[in-house]
Amino acid sequence: MNNTTNRNWKVLCWNVRGLNSEARQLAVKQKIDECGCTVICLQETKCGFFYHRMIRKFFPRRFDNFAYVPSNGASGGIIIVWNSAVFTGTLVQSHSFGMVVNFTSVHNSESWTLVNVYGPCSGPARDDFVQRLYDLHIPFGDKWLLLGDFNFIRCTENRNLPGGNINDIFLFNEIIGHLGLIELPLKGR
Repeated sequence: MNNTTNRNWKVLCWNVRGLNSEARQLAVKQKIDECGCTVICLQETKCGFFYHRMIRKFFPRRFDNFAYVPSNGASGGIIIVWNSAVFTGTLVQSHSFGMVVNFTSVHNSESWTLVNVYGPCSGPARDDFVQRLYDLHIPFGDKWLLLGDFNFIRCTENRNLPGGNINDIFLFNEIIGHLGLIELPLKGR
């Protein structure tokens, strides 16, 4: 994310498919070191809780603040971790499939809002997720970044396998249009 003063803030977003093994924890820590990010957004942590000692174990020392949504049994779980030497963060909203955090730069007081999601795949929870996305209020001119694993695709070419529900594609694109979002290019997978 580039702001008007050309400060480059790197955000790592990753569906880690579980942080409950030492091998996965090491892989996450190595990727964080590689990318030099200042904010980390992980989905599908499969962790029921996080505390400061765990954060020190999973993440490089510069990351000292966090907010999370616990997993529901062995599925789900979201965490946002950041470096307080770069940002102050305030949790605005948290629910089973998403978190909203306001960040303010300690360097220039510029503010922006981050939404990290892990969308349900089916059923009433998916309907609730879609409605919450649709109801997001993003004030004109504010800086927002929505990311995560939406469990939706924008077009059939986004799938690894042939197929996909065309109605879901239309629905997701409708939400993106309604919110006035711009898709940012990914760096890496």
